[in-house]
Amino acid sequence: MDNGHLGLKRERFGLKKGKDFSGMINLASLVTGAVIGMRQIRPPHLDVDSPYFPAYKRMMSNIARLATEPHPSGSEAIRTVQAELLTEITDMGLQPIVEDASLELEEYTEVITSRFRSSKEVWWEKNREKIASDHDIHSFSEYFHFRFHDVGADSLQNIMVKLQGVDANRGVLFVSHYDSVNTAPGAADDMLAVCAMLEALRAHAHSESLANDLYFLFTDGEERGLLGVYKFVEMHPELKDKIDMVINLEMRGNRGGFLLFETSPKAYQQLKTVVKAGVKPIGFSFAATIYGMMTNNTDFSMFRNAGYKGINFAVIEGVEHYHKATDSIENLNPDSAWQHLLTVLKLADYFAANPAEEAVGPPAEAVFFPFSPGKMVLIKQGVSQSIAAAIGAASLLYGAVHLKQKKLVISASSLCMSLMLMLTSASSKWMPSASYLFYSPLLALLLSSLTSKWKTLQRAIRSLAIIAVSMLWVPFAFLVSVALLQPSVLKFLAKYKILQ
Repeated sequence: MDNGHLGLKRERFGLKKGKDFSGMINLASLVTGAVIGMRQIRPPHLDVDSPYFPAYKRMMSNIARLATEPHPSGSEAIRTVQAELLTEITDMGLQPIVEDASLELEEYTEVITSRFRSSKEVWWEKNREKIASDHDIHSFSEYFHFRFHDVGADSLQNIMVKLQGVDANRGVLFVSHYDSVNTAPGAADDMLAVCAMLEALRAHAHSESLANDLYFLFTDGEERGLLGVYKFVEMHPELKDKIDMVINLEMRGNRGGFLLFETSPKAYQQLKTVVKAGVKPIGFSFAATIYGMMTNNTDFSMFRNAGYKGINFAVIEGVEHYHKATDSIENLNPDSAWQHLLTVLKLADYFAANPAEEAVGPPAEAVFFPFSPGKMVLIKQGVSQSIAAAIGAASLLYGAVHLKQKKLVISASSLCMSLMLMLTSASSKWMPSASYLFYSPLLALLLSSLTSKWKTLQRAIRSLAIIAVSMLWVPFAFLVSVALLQPSVLKFLAKYKILQ
């Protein structure tokens, strides 16, 4: 081989000996990590050979039948949906309980205003001109009297079914809402969850060996301000000490992975149980922080505020269909619907066979995130903070030794290490649910620096580190954009009639 000719080729393409492919390897590692990172938050493909597939077909058939038109609380359409649901449940040989969840005007006003981010006076001052223009209403009390009847708050009805366990006095509560907004048939939000729960009911309707009581609650008035669940919690204080886990099922879109995005405080044991159930959850401990920045609420909010333990699931992609006429079964992603069903059925199967008390356990905050498709890392928050402290201490020691030896130079690597060290320290204290996003790259930079004398090993570590860090950061960036940025962009486009 003509090495001189090869050298000319190297120079022509700007390559230097010993560093020929480092840039391309780093880029390939970045792309690989990004692809795996996105794959982690994709739902599994619909499996027609699965034993759960017949349940999927029934679920989709029921959605097609029940989500044909908007069915808001107080409407004739929701009474039709309710009748169909009751028929479906009684045909299983079960006895559903229909509970009157109607509110008084004072209760309705209290429930709605309790979630204002400002005082009633400030809220009214901000909205009075639009309300006067839209409804010819000129006082706060008059407006709430109008809204009370308009939203059907005086005619709400929850549906509950209890499957009695053998010698059990504790259990698990599955929750979905069967009302929709005025503008959408609600195939995804929330008829998918309703029909998935029907299949879980069907699977265990006549079991004679249930380890726990299994409760299935279909609420009314969720879209009107969490009204039905508010009344349920008020009417059933006795359940507070009997329900070991609330599992709330929601949809904020119609495609993408079914995210475990919110938990009650100190939910490490509940999450451990979910993993044991074989659900393969797509969960992020930082998601609750992002959720807190949004204006959305779910039925789970009422249970969490009342002190119940539990978890909250939702799909958040496809927000352009959220509360729109396009929230139809035709636009519902089959893979997302499949994962939704699998989650409900596997959790129901697990709690039908295993005592719910194990979901209680010693209270501890949790840090969790996916790391490879179908796998979720779950550690106690205290352990995560210890890891962050250890990596931070090692980084400081490395810097101190090199400073003493006068080998510390200002470079891109040292500046990045300093930045990551500060972010690790800050996040570990003020946002521990997301601190792994910072101490992971800090560890990668530290290992790269420690192996600087062994170039081949350093390149290998750097490549693996880029893949690992990308797997963590790409889903984070994507979810932030979908949850926060995309809705804001859509509102802007709609406001200026750019998007019709």
